[in-house]
Amino acid sequence: MYYRPAGFVTDQQIWMVGVLVNYFLKSVMHFSHDDFMTALKVDLGPILGECGLWVLRNYEMRMADKGRDEKKKKARNAIELINEYLEHGFDNLGKLAKYNMKNKYAPKKLPEQAKKRESLANIYSWNHYAPLSWFQHIRKMEDLVK
Repeated sequence: MYYRPAGFVTDQQIWMVGVLVNYFLKSVMHFSHDDFMTALKVDLGPILGECGLWVLRNYEMRMADKGRDEKKKKARNAIELINEYLEHGFDNLGKLAKYNMKNKYAPKKLPEQAKKRESLANIYSWNHYAPLSWFQHIRKMEDLVK
């Protein structure tokens, strides 16, 4: 787990996980493919791991208890997207056809709810709060790819 982005969240930053889950559910899932990929790579680091999955599973159960089926379905789809990322990285989600197939809230399926990343008043990005160790990890991973 410590090589995944959530391993870089400190005790003072744990609040950011809830903010990012909310941002993911309300905005990122409605982004175009390019904006979605940018958000995954730049904004959503801490929830792309076991911590984010745990939060989303708890949210899904809570919405099921409250009888809010649409929010429960959205949380379930978010869990599927994060699992897809964990299993295959950006290989599958990086392809537009696979993205449209996996994301049930993509602009292709719900054009009236489509959002653009640049049109948001507030972008809740992990890069604004990440510790130095996160950026060192990113540089290390980029060097390994080269």
